[in-house]
Amino acid sequence: MSEYQYFEFQAIDQPLTAKDMTELRRWSSRAEITPTRFWNEYQWGDFKGSPRRWMEHYFDAFLHVANWGTHWLMLRLPLALLSEREIGDYLLEDGMEGWQTAEHLVLSFISQTDDPDWEEGHGWLSSLIGVRASLMRGDRRSLYLGWLAQAGAGDLDEVAEEPPVPPGLGELDATHRVLAEFLRIPQDLLVTASESSAPLQEHAIGAADIERWLAERSTAEKDALLAELLIGDQPYRLAELRQRIERELQPGEDAERSPARRTVGQLLERAEMLRRERQEREAAARAAEQARKSAEAAAARKRYLTTLRGQEEALWRKVDDLVEQRHASAYQQVVERLKDLRELAETDGALEAFSARLRRLREQHSRKSALMRRLDRGGLMG
Repeated sequence: MSEYQYFEFQAIDQPLTAKDMTELRRWSSRAEITPTRFWNEYQWGDFKGSPRRWMEHYFDAFLHVANWGTHWLMLRLPLALLSEREIGDYLLEDGMEGWQTAEHLVLSFISQTDDPDWEEGHGWLSSLIGVRASLMRGDRRSLYLGWLAQAGAGDLDEVAEEPPVPPGLGELDATHRVLAEFLRIPQDLLVTASESSAPLQEHAIGAADIERWLAERSTAEKDALLAELLIGDQPYRLAELRQRIERELQPGEDAERSPARRTVGQLLERAEMLRRERQEREAAARAAEQARKSAEAAAARKRYLTTLRGQEEALWRKVDDLVEQRHASAYQQVVERLKDLRELAETDGALEAFSARLRRLREQHSRKSALMRRLDRGGLMG
């Protein structure tokens, strides 16, 4: 199998400068480079740049897909919105990493498999880019999914405890469903994780809440906030304000009310139980569907045979005509018509007469070896 790699970077908050693009071009003569994107595929050779360094200096999102089983996503966010200290419980030494630069937090999500399917990287990043916006709004579901992927891959100690379970795991939006797919999280493990996750709407901030918060601010403070949003050159200021409002309206949950944290072993054991139960339900559903189809087929067959009753002699003449055509499709029709005649005979208690007539047919045409083989394979031994 040939080698395949896909690399894509996106600049979101600030476009690349001409100098940046010139510097990046030094690393690839074939890549597509625009003020907001670097993209290349490799059928041979390898990417010569450093994805981690490029994320620190140039880009806000990165995706790598390789046909040996690598799925790698990195996202960069302003430190004003998210810091390593705030999310330390979710971070690992490998697979779900996070590190800070002077102004940003970089997050790295990785999934590896030893049994990859052939796939290309096109389309993944555009479907996953919404994860960054969700993180900027304070949504922690992607961080938990990054941790859960490593638990599901068997890379964590079974006695290790899960990080805080964010609300909404049981009602993932399209972006987070794609992330779970990209990270290859088994559905049963995802269902297990969601059992301790509160409904998303319980934690939502509505328009009335924001209006109440604004009403409590002085005119001078509101004027200052509005001026900063309109005049400031930082695109994330609105998200920062939103986070501030949410923090003040929804202080951190009482630790005593938070669900007990489960261990990796407990999560995996529960997921395995759900997997077995799901497979049993699916097997039962398949059996019921097969039984339904078999009953329908039997009923249809009975109705069909009813239309043939009284036409047995005409059917025998049809068999004789088909035999004389001496070709494969005609012989197959012979087999089908004889099966019809045998079932009619079984219903009427005339199977002995049918068998005697079939033996005469075989004796009469015994030199037609192709016909004999068809009759044998059709169970019409005579």
